Amino acid sequence: MSRNLTSTSDEEKISKRPKLEDDIHDVRPRPMITLSKNGVDKHLDGGPSTEELIEEQMKLPLEYIKRYEKHLNYREKLVLAPMVRTGSLPMRLLSLYYGAGLVWSPEVVDKAIIGAERSVDPNTGVITYHKGHGPIFTTHPIEKPFLIFQIGSSDPQLAVKAAQTVQQDVSGIDLNCGCPKPFSTHAGMGAALLSTPDLLLNILRSLLENISLPVSCKIRLLPTQSATLHLVSRILRTGIKNLTVHCRTRDMRPGDRALWERLGDIVKLGKRRGIPIICNGDGDGWINWERIRAETGADSVMLARAAERNPSVFLPTGPMCILTEVIPKLLSLSEYTKNPWGNTKFLLMQFKPSPSPISNMSKAERKRITVLTSKSRNLVEIREALGLQCNAVKEVFDAIKARSEHCDHKNIEQRRQEAERVNNVIDDTQAVEQESQKDGYEVVIERVQSATSC
Repeated sequence: MSRNLTSTSDEEKISKRPKLEDDIHDVRPRPMITLSKNGVDKHLDGGPSTEELIEEQMKLPLEYIKRYEKHLNYREKLVLAPMVRTGSLPMRLLSLYYGAGLVWSPEVVDKAIIGAERSVDPNTGVITYHKGHGPIFTTHPIEKPFLIFQIGSSDPQLAVKAAQTVQQDVSGIDLNCGCPKPFSTHAGMGAALLSTPDLLLNILRSLLENISLPVSCKIRLLPTQSATLHLVSRILRTGIKNLTVHCRTRDMRPGDRALWERLGDIVKLGKRRGIPIICNGDGDGWINWERIRAETGADSVMLARAAERNPSVFLPTGPMCILTEVIPKLLSLSEYTKNPWGNTKFLLMQFKPSPSPISNMSKAERKRITVLTSKSRNLVEIREALGLQCNAVKEVFDAIKARSEHCDHKNIEQRRQEAERVNNVIDDTQAVEQESQKDGYEVVIERVQSATSC
């Protein structure tokens, strides 16, 4: 089987990993299966069952056993999902400030970043990758210890080149194998890779062989559980450092209930390989952290829509008031990083109002603020309209710097327990949803396309 690796001598390849037989998946006959109501496969003919193929995969040695200069810990965390538009630099910094354990960049297509020029703002330190027009990817050194760059690719060599372009500014590389949107799947990327597993594996192998950073990937569930577990067993065998599973299939809509019940078996495979599994889908932060862990056994939980509504959801004490606490910090960071106003406005319009007891603001006042936001044409206008003091950059940067310099060995459960002991916990996720349903009020009053979690 062709590995489609970038140019490396045969001697170097042999020295990096042992010669292994081809994947069992490629040489064994495939059993005919049908899907039962509960998503479990039923076999209709002879030959090795999918379960047998999975077990044989799990008995094979890892293809790549790599040690890295800096260990990236994927366990015991609430992390920020890779989200198109929402996952821009200000949102990532804000999420880190409020306690996100790791942050993913939005998916960046390989050809978009390859050949981009890297420029550094001498005053702020902001790093921008561009090709003469708008920024393709923007970051800041302060987030590097926590930042994972997600690549959209359907070509092993291009994936490596894309990762090499940004590797000096990030701490991990993630392959997007789950985005169902046409902008990703039309070129065989994202969730399309789930239908071409050999290509998916070859991209991971190329990254593992050529990139000196931890490599991970993010997938969705396949229609059947056996097919999902077989794919996972092959992915884990490559030697990646983390697997994130969006607990929905490619055809499911964002509002459909995440299938947590299907993650437990995946987590078991991860434990056998010593590889953490992150649960994505319907995570609301602390309010259902324990439930997700109890039902799935997942090592960490990835937040998308909950963080989009209020990034302070990462706080062990629960979310803070959007207007008085979150918006001023977002505006400060957006101004400092020179974030395009269109993106900053988009972020503001995704925020949901904070209900009592977090905020005592009336429904009419919340609507007034949202209208002002929707009509604002720049940062100055929105700041003046809301009467906000936006000087939180130092506070945010100092907090993130302290986290990176003085490792906090307490896991998130310990921090949550400490907050509960002193009765310093407010969880508003359900309250926000109930409030918006009760009075018909939503922060997004414009027709703004929602961010896509990939």
